[in-house]
Amino acid sequence: MKNTKHCQLCNHQEVDFRIGTLCGLTMKKPIFVNKCINAEFNSKLEEKIESTNVEYQSVLNQKWLVYTNFVIFIIAGIAVILTGYFLAQYLLKFRVVAAAPFVISLVGLLFVIPLATGPLNTYLNDLKLAKSKKEDVYKVLELYGIKYDIDITFGKKYHGTQDVNVDLKINK
Repeated sequence: MKNTKHCQLCNHQEVDFRIGTLCGLTMKKPIFVNKCINAEFNSKLEEKIESTNVEYQSVLNQKWLVYTNFVIFIIAGIAVILTGYFLAQYLLKFRVVAAAPFVISLVGLLFVIPLATGPLNTYLNDLKLAKSKKEDVYKVLELYGIKYDIDITFGKKYHGTQDVNVDLKINK
């Protein structure tokens, strides 16, 4: 695990945009094995725990909407493709070859199916990223013997901003 993962939770962290993360006590890059003896976890720790857990939970809350969207648009896409196929079969009975069935099938393949897979891919990527961030925080806290209990309640959404109540109890 990178030492900077520890520093992201520590109040001593300093950030230099040319050098990167520095220890505020030594003003040098953090150098330690396993854990830092000078680490101080207070407000920055609470903010990081809250933000990573809220991000993870908000991604999880989208799960059923994303999967419902996927099922609906996959079924619609397959229906459009099959409509083009059956139209082509019908027209072949009359020895007519037309472009319309191919265009209809292409619309299903190129426009409707991506409406199903796009949001699903975005959700899976967001979930993977949020889970990784949460696990990084957990691993650092585990090294220092810090545990926490968190209760997240999502309220109403106003003008695109979600109301979130977080109850965090840190056990050191």
